Amino acid sequence: MPHRRQLSDSEKEQLLAQHGRRCFVDGEPVPEDESIEFHHIKPYSEDGPTTLANVAPVCRRHHRTIGTMSLQEYRDKLELAGFFEDEPKYLNDLISFKRGHYGEKFTYEILDGAICLYFEGGRQDYPLHTCATTGWQYFYATLPVEYLRNDRDLQPRALRQASLWRLYRHFQTNTQLAPSICRIDESGDLLLFDGQHKAAAQIWSGRTTIESKVYLDPNPRVLKETNLEADGPFRQMSFYSHELMRKYADIFGEDWAEYMETEGEKSELGFLNFLIHAKKKTKARARKEIALAMYREIVDDPSNKLSGYLSETPRGRKQPLSFARLKKTFFQHLLVPPPVQEEFESDTDFRKHERRNLVKLMNIVAEEGLEGKWAPDRADAAHQKAERVFSAGAVRAWVILLRDVINQHLHHYTDEQRRQFFYRGISDPEFAYFRQFVQKIFSHKIWDDPDPSGEISARLAKDDATTARSLFDEKRLTARWVLGE
Repeated sequence: MPHRRQLSDSEKEQLLAQHGRRCFVDGEPVPEDESIEFHHIKPYSEDGPTTLANVAPVCRRHHRTIGTMSLQEYRDKLELAGFFEDEPKYLNDLISFKRGHYGEKFTYEILDGAICLYFEGGRQDYPLHTCATTGWQYFYATLPVEYLRNDRDLQPRALRQASLWRLYRHFQTNTQLAPSICRIDESGDLLLFDGQHKAAAQIWSGRTTIESKVYLDPNPRVLKETNLEADGPFRQMSFYSHELMRKYADIFGEDWAEYMETEGEKSELGFLNFLIHAKKKTKARARKEIALAMYREIVDDPSNKLSGYLSETPRGRKQPLSFARLKKTFFQHLLVPPPVQEEFESDTDFRKHERRNLVKLMNIVAEEGLEGKWAPDRADAAHQKAERVFSAGAVRAWVILLRDVINQHLHHYTDEQRRQFFYRGISDPEFAYFRQFVQKIFSHKIWDDPDPSGEISARLAKDDATTARSLFDEKRLTARWVLGE
């Protein structure tokens, strides 16, 4: 690893002469009354050299939030966030944004077992293959991006920002293992219906061609059935639920595929029993695997703002939360533990409602406690307060307090009602009350007026709920206070 060094004044002047008084991230000029900072184009943490060729000027705001990303990655991430400001976005929108246009017309002809594509830039020939089952012809090709369209008949789902960003970073260092799947319809349009996030991520990173498998004028109805059947047997489900089933297949692999081939209704309880009896797993392990699948679905939800504040390591100091802490707090106290016995997608299966409810609550927590406040590099009073609010014991205590407050507000008095905390439909107006409760908890003086001796901060940081809850009681941070009784 190169040795870190400080830039001299003359080196800073040299960089400013080269780049101008502009932030390398967005190209915006930096006002004269604001200081200019400098950042490695390839991160120092990834063995980026400290030569001047790998350093560029940035404004203070961007320098505080770039983390370990390269400047190019950071610029692409900010641009991606701007692109998704007005959702939903589809592959057509992304191609148009990056390339200026999409769905260019081309002609083709079949000659001697090959297909000849005539693009504006010339002719390309590819050998044709025939599916032994359907008789459909297809070919493999690397195709110019401008000729693609999103297949809204077979692929109606919008792009997901979080998934696109993860694939963007993946393709910075990894190859593409399987092509995107397209078809040429009767009007000659080139329609991509499978692998749109994979294609979108590569287009976002600058790729001008996409590796594809292309069917020639297949039967759209049969192809749609084939596509859904390949992803999972729940063809009648909404796309949201179908994606969940697909994710379960990714997590559980052959175990899930075998379970879905069994007869009878399908449920969490049924899958748990299958893992225990057919796969010989202990009950504890089977429960843990199903629970982790539920947790990942919530954390990976592209609308979950709290996920943006998770560190990759349990003891990361740059972020206020970790996956392990979420398990001890939000997931432990606000979710019905598996397994529930309701059949998937039945009228009594409220897992989808539960996930949606929890994500909405987590978004409120992120908005009221972290957005505009969590800034470890700045380390001002707002950040120090956020550190106390999200210290280990404090989170464990106020999540329980928030649960109790919401239970009282919703008149959940029986054990069954409390157990099924969010396992129900909850109207949007109720979340306005939940926001008030979060605001009230975060407004308590315990966060603003720490004991100079450090005792309060130490008790909040201790990773158990009992110590912090006893402190809450001493300082009158109680459910009755939050509810204004």
